[in-house]
Amino acid sequence: MSLQITITANGREFTVPAASTIGDFLRERGFTPGLAVVEHNGRALTPAEPDRTPLLNGDRLEVVRIVAGG
Repeated sequence: MSLQITITANGREFTVPAASTIGDFLRERGFTPGLAVVEHNGRALTPAEPDRTPLLNGDRLEVVRIVAGG
């Protein structure tokens, strides 16, 4: 069994540990899970889902940082 998996996020390929959650992936890249909108394989996640959703080989993410403005 491989210890690494490959996912695509915002059009770029990433290799991550096989036991990673989406929340782990976000934090490792400087995102705060509750302050980012995440689409996982075409489905928008609620703010609580990233920490309990495991990444699987071939998953696709779209991540957008929430920014306040006026």
